[in-house]
Amino acid sequence: MGQADVLVIGGGIVGLAIATELRQQGATVTVLSRDFNAAAGHAAAGMLAPSAEGLTGALLDLSQRSLALYASWSRKLEELTGQDTGFWPCGILTPVFSLEHASPGLLSQTAIHSYQPHLNPNVQGGYWYPEEGQVDTRALLQALRIGAQELGVDIQEGVSAEAFLQHNQQVTEVLTSNGQQQAGHYVLAAGAWSSELLPIPIIPRKGQMAALGTPPNFPHRLNRVLYGEHIYIVPRKDGRIVLGATNEDVGFTPHNTPAGVAQLLNEAVRLYPSLADCPLQDCWWGYRPTTPDEAPILGPSQCHNLTLATGHHRNGVLLTPITAKLIVESIQGQPDPLLATFHWERFMGAAKQGVADAAGMVGGGHPTDSQNSTAAPDSESLGCTRSTQPTFFSIPTKMQTLSAPPITTDDDALVIAGRSFSSRLMTGTGKFDNFDTMRASLAASGSQIVTVAVRRVQTNAPGHEGLAQAIDWQKVWMLPNTAGCTSADEAIRVARLGREMAKLLGQEDNNFVKLEVIPDSKYLLPDPIGTLQAAEQLVKEGFAVLPYINADPILAKHLEEAGCATVMPLGSPIGSGQGVRNAANIGIIVEQATIPVVVDAGIGSPSEAAESMEMGADALLINTAIAKAQDPVKMGRAMGLATEAGRFAYLAGRIPVKAYASASSPLTGTITG
Repeated sequence: MGQADVLVIGGGIVGLAIATELRQQGATVTVLSRDFNAAAGHAAAGMLAPSAEGLTGALLDLSQRSLALYASWSRKLEELTGQDTGFWPCGILTPVFSLEHASPGLLSQTAIHSYQPHLNPNVQGGYWYPEEGQVDTRALLQALRIGAQELGVDIQEGVSAEAFLQHNQQVTEVLTSNGQQQAGHYVLAAGAWSSELLPIPIIPRKGQMAALGTPPNFPHRLNRVLYGEHIYIVPRKDGRIVLGATNEDVGFTPHNTPAGVAQLLNEAVRLYPSLADCPLQDCWWGYRPTTPDEAPILGPSQCHNLTLATGHHRNGVLLTPITAKLIVESIQGQPDPLLATFHWERFMGAAKQGVADAAGMVGGGHPTDSQNSTAAPDSESLGCTRSTQPTFFSIPTKMQTLSAPPITTDDDALVIAGRSFSSRLMTGTGKFDNFDTMRASLAASGSQIVTVAVRRVQTNAPGHEGLAQAIDWQKVWMLPNTAGCTSADEAIRVARLGREMAKLLGQEDNNFVKLEVIPDSKYLLPDPIGTLQAAEQLVKEGFAVLPYINADPILAKHLEEAGCATVMPLGSPIGSGQGVRNAANIGIIVEQATIPVVVDAGIGSPSEAAESMEMGADALLINTAIAKAQDPVKMGRAMGLATEAGRFAYLAGRIPVKAYASASSPLTGTITG
C-alpha cells in the first residue's frame, strides 16, 4: 500500500474515530495501534455525563456538543457495521449523603428515593440528568475497529511509534517498531503514551474497574446510572453492572490490587446495598491520559503537518464524536474557534497560565493542577514552528468520462426506484486487464449503471486497487454490489458500506445495491433464503435493492412483494458464457413482474443479449463477456447495440412463427405471359 494521506498514531477510541471520519472525507488513512486491548476505552465505564461530573467552562461546552452528536454518530456507526454500540440515554442520577453544598435543582430525599428505590436510606437528596447516559465502550471500540477496516483504513496492529523525524518545520516520517513510515499529515492520538513521542504534559492515571452480575430474578434491577460521591455504578442492558473507578498516580503500574477492588466494592454497596448479593464477575484496569488541568490537548502542534488529539483524562469516550469532527476540520483548514482553548501552548508557563485559568475547564471538586505543575515545554521544545497551512483531501478527477449516445428513445426510459436511465445495459468492472481498457469499453457500451464490488474495492483486492477513483461518478450511476458475501448478515453489512462508498464518491442520494448472497463457491449460485432475508432488511433501511437470483418465478414474486426495486435472474452461471439456459422461467418472471427484470450472468455474445431483450427483459447486466473478449472495446459497443436492437425488436413485435412458407411478394396482379 502506498503512502497514506494521514497517519494516525493510536488505535484506541479517539484514533479510530478520527481515522473513520477522515476516510469518510476521502483521505487514505493508516493507523498504528500499539495494543488494541490496552486502549483506555476498554477500561472505561462509558458514562456520558458532562453535567453529572460537574464540568464547567470550555470543557463543559465541548462535552455538551459531543453529547448532542452521540445519538446520530453511534447510529451511523451501527448502520455501517451492523454492530451494537450500546448507546443508551438512560439518564444519570447523582445521590448525595449530605446537603451541605446543595445547589439549584436538588431533588428532595423523598424524590430521589422515588426515582431510584433501594438506595442507601442515608441518601439525603441528589440530582437528575435525563439527557445523559452511557455507551458500552467495549462494543463501541469493536464497532469502530470494524467500521474503519471495512471503509479501507489500514490498521497496523502491534506496531508502535518510537519517534518523529522532523525537518524544516514539519514531520518527515515516523520511526516505528516496523520500520519508517511517511504520510502527508500525522495525528497523535496515543493517549497516556503520547508524552513518549512529544514533550507534552500527559501522565497516566491508573483506574481500576470491576463488574458484577445480577442473579436470576434479582429484585432490585438498576435502569439508570448512579454517579455517587466516590463511585459510579453503570448498569448495562444485559444485566452486567460496571463499577468505577480508582484514580491512581502510579505511572504504568499494572494489575488490580486488593485495596483498589475493595474500595470499589465497599463504595458501591454503601450507595446501593442490594449489590452485596451480586456475584463479582470481572476486574480490570487501564490508564487515563491526564493533563495538569484534566482537559484534552486538541488541534495543531508546532509542526504544520502534525495534529494533537490526546489528554482526554476520564472523558475520552464522551468526547470522541466531537474530537473526530473538530480534528478533521482542523486538518482541512477549517478549525473551530473552541479548539484554541485546548491548544497545547496553555502549558507553556506563566505567560500562558491565564489561558487555562480563564477556560475554567474542570468542575467543582476537581481543582486544576496547572498552577502547581512542573515546568512545561516551551515553544521550541517540539522542534518546529507552527503553520496554519490547511490540508485538503479530494477524490482524484483525472478520469475518463463514460459517455455515449443514448441507446433508447426518451419515451422508453428504464426506471428503477424512480430514477430514469436511457441505457438498458448495465456493466461490471471486474476482470478487465487494466483501467484504460475498462473505461474505454464501458464508454463504448453506452452503459449508465456500473456495478462495483464493495468488498473488493475496500480491501484493495488484486485488480480493484483504486477502482473507486478510476471512473467519473458524476457521469454514471454506481451500483454497489455485495459480491463475496456468503450470508444475509454479511451482505447487509457490506450493503451499508456500499452506500457510504457512493456518498464518499459524490452520490449522496444513491441507495442502490445489487444484492448477492452466494455461499456456493463452485457454481456461484445464489442462496434464495439468504437473499430474501437480506432483501427484506435492506428495504426496511431504505435501500433500492436489486437482487441477483436463480430464475425462480416464485422467489421473484416474493422479492417484489418485499419491496425490491428489480429482480435479476441469471441466464446461466456467472462468467460461463452459456447464454440464456433458463428462458422459460425468465419468461414467466417477465410476465408476472411489475418491476424491472434484469437478466444477469451467463450472456456471452451480442446475439444472446439481443435474445434476452426480445424476451421482454427490461435490462441486462454484462461483465465477463465484455472484459474477457479479444477486443473488449469493440465488444462493449456490440453489446450496447445488441441491447438496443433487442429492445426495439420487443417493442416492435416479431411475426408469428408458422409451420409453412408465406410469400413476401403478392400472388395477384402479376405479369403473365
